Amino acid sequence: MPQNQTFHVGTHGDAFNFESVTVGSTSVGLTQTAFNPPYLPKAQYALITVETDQIRWRYNGGAATSTSHLANVGDVIELEGINNIQNFRAIRVTADAAIRVTYER
Repeated sequence: MPQNQTFHVGTHGDAFNFESVTVGSTSVGLTQTAFNPPYLPKAQYALITVETDQIRWRYNGGAATSTSHLANVGDVIELEGINNIQNFRAIRVTADAAIRVTYER
């Protein structure tokens, strides 16, 4: 049985956007227009949940590889600052994975 989790919603600002990202065999980032929409303030925080399979990830701008950080299904990744959000990259471990992202500013 899964363990219950507590989420502290909106502690970094107001949520303004959400997206689902498929993480495949090629290193992928988050969608620029989702976290930096035209004519609106940029995101300063991203809450990422790993939904369907393991991923490897990094947030220094390099491509995610098999030696990057590991995240399992149910894990939560929190990114603070527009540069860390913009530099986030992920790659699947075995099968394509889904991540869900909520942005706050």
